[in-house]
Amino acid sequence: MPDTLAQEAARLASHYGMSCTVLDEAQIVEHGMGGLHAVGKGSANPPRMIAIRYEGADASSEVIGLVGKGITFDTGGISLKKPDGMEEMISDMGGAAVLLGLLHVIGRLKPKLNLQIVIPSAENMPSSSAFKPGDVIKMMSGHTVEILNTDAEGRVVLGDGVHYALQFGHSRTIRNTMTCSKSEVADIKNAASHDRWGAA
Repeated sequence: MPDTLAQEAARLASHYGMSCTVLDEAQIVEHGMGGLHAVGKGSANPPRMIAIRYEGADASSEVIGLVGKGITFDTGGISLKKPDGMEEMISDMGGAAVLLGLLHVIGRLKPKLNLQIVIPSAENMPSSSAFKPGDVIKMMSGHTVEILNTDAEGRVVLGDGVHYALQFGHSRTIRNTMTCSKSEVADIKNAASHDRWGAA
């Protein structure tokens, strides 16, 4: 559940002396995070936006931003996945798990750098309150997004996650950590192929 993930993030941050902020569903709406709100509103377990700050260098030093996808269960929503293998969709928070693991490394080694971690977390569930194909969502950035497939929720929550990370004044490229759908893997392969061989 998103709240369980947020509690674990807060526990780890406290253990290693880092600051942690967690936005609940009401605060997510107040911040205009329409993407995260849309993905999470179909579940009885509401979404959370998690932000963790590590300061190991001078305050004037650059800040590295990392954003991890924290979909704690992904049914595909209204665009429901096939049942085979759906039990594995708890792993769709793999990007967030990587960053929580990184907290242990950072906390123990204490490198001389500044780091901002952001984890948008939600469950993607089908229900009468779930977002659906054809919905137009206003993101935190102010851009609007039309939903064609609710199983493409990762890029929707990461859009809000990246924009939220920008609010913390990072000065290096933000990196995403996420699990990938088959369509996203195909997109990445196509992009890699074009980068290497040139567009056809």
